[in-house]
Amino acid sequence: MNRRIMVLTAVFILSIFYLSSSAMAGEWVPAGTDQPGFHIMGVTLSGDGAYGALAGDGGMILLNEKGDELWRTPHGRYRSVSLSGDGAILVAGGDGIHVMHNNGTVLATVQSKNFLNDVAVTADGSRIVAVADDETLRIYNITGNLLQSVDTGDDLVSVVISPDGTYIAGGTDTGNVVLFSAGGDERWTYGLSRKPVTSVAIAEGARTIAAASEDGAVVLLSRAGSLLWTGSAAHSGGVAVTADGDVAAVADLQGIRFIERDGTPAGLIPDVDASVSLAMDRDGTVVAVTDGARI
Repeated sequence: MNRRIMVLTAVFILSIFYLSSSAMAGEWVPAGTDQPGFHIMGVTLSGDGAYGALAGDGGMILLNEKGDELWRTPHGRYRSVSLSGDGAILVAGGDGIHVMHNNGTVLATVQSKNFLNDVAVTADGSRIVAVADDETLRIYNITGNLLQSVDTGDDLVSVVISPDGTYIAGGTDTGNVVLFSAGGDERWTYGLSRKPVTSVAIAEGARTIAAASEDGAVVLLSRAGSLLWTGSAAHSGGVAVTADGDVAAVADLQGIRFIERDGTPAGLIPDVDASVSLAMDRDGTVVAVTDGARI
């Protein structure tokens, strides 16, 4: 596979790494640093890789593709953050839902009785999905109006929307991976673990779905819910998948592994603590990770 990858690594300082060869396992060279100054709980990248964002207990920060800070919110407590495909829309979830344009304009604020576990925005920036500890999947428009509320029968702790907007995948606190239609109709449930499924990722048309649990179980699944590959990642910071579903990324204490859809190893970035959050752009050319305590 012939991809040039830039890695945005959230360790003690914000570091950008450029791959000096055309293979995923090539030499990585740091190209810049920054220090956000608060505890990070989530990272995200726009589909085109032009923007990145960080969120945590001190607010959120929008970055350009070089890792330069464009702006930050002065306050807020967030657990998750998501960017539209072109990076124009940023959504953060925590005490509520906070929707912003990449020019810094606040588009909507939605209050929530429960602290939100995860949020995701469609690639076109038109819809938002949010999950909390209330056995409900909620779908909003970009102005914060509730479009649909779906009873899931289980608390969802992670959620993601496919790049083409046709499917939603979620991970439950009882260890299941669930595939929904764009409108919230359940398609199937796959039992991954007895522990919460803390990270899910999905390709266009749900061709490939990746998931990781709190106890380190990792799977790649097909749109039909069939097992493609299974593995483990202790203290996993999450999973990501390219838009075409050909390659997945798995992050943990040891670094970032790249795995083809059939389970063939596709590369490794070693010695990077990626134990809290992982994001990748649609083409697999930019990756962002954090260990939570450092950025």
